[in-house]
Amino acid sequence: MERKSALYELLELKKPWHEILPALDRFERDSIPLVILERRHVASILRRYCDGDLNRDDVERWANLVASRDDIDYNSDVALRERLLELALPANSQLTRERAGRSAAALIEAPTAKAVEAAARVLHDEALSYGWFGKYRKSYDELAATDSIGKYEFDGLVERMLIAARQAETGDNQ
Repeated sequence: MERKSALYELLELKKPWHEILPALDRFERDSIPLVILERRHVASILRRYCDGDLNRDDVERWANLVASRDDIDYNSDVALRERLLELALPANSQLTRERAGRSAAALIEAPTAKAVEAAARVLHDEALSYGWFGKYRKSYDELAATDSIGKYEFDGLVERMLIAARQAETGDNQ
C-alpha cells in the first residue's frame, strides 16, 4: 500500500484501527502534505459518531492522529482546523450525539476558505479606501505575503462575520 492511500484510509476511517495504523507506521513522517483534510471527512466522522458507528474515543483518537500529521494539509480552513482540534481534546466528554450532528451540519455550511478570502479582500479594500486603517496602506496581497499572522487574524474576523450573517438568516444563534 502506498503512503497516500494509507493517509486517505485514515481520513475516511474506512478500516479498523489495527489495519490503518501499521500501514501508516511503515512510512517515515514527512512535513510535505500529501493529502488534504476536507470538511466532508470531519463531517463524516461526526455523522458516524451520531449513528453509533464510532464512540467518543474513536473520534478523539482519529482527530489526534490527523492533527499530528504534517503530511495532511488543511488548506488554511480555519473552521475545519478549529473543529479538528476541538475533537482532539481529551476533555471532549461534552461531545453528545446531538452536538456532533449540529457540529457536522455547521461545518458543512460554514464559509469555505475561498469565500472567506474573497470577502476579506473586499473588506480590506474598502477599509483602505475609507482610511479605517489610518496610515496603513498594505494591500491584502502584501498583508498575506508579509504578515501571515495578521492575515490569519483578519480572515478569522471575516469568517466570524460570515458565520454570524448566516446564523442571523437562519435564526440559529448557537
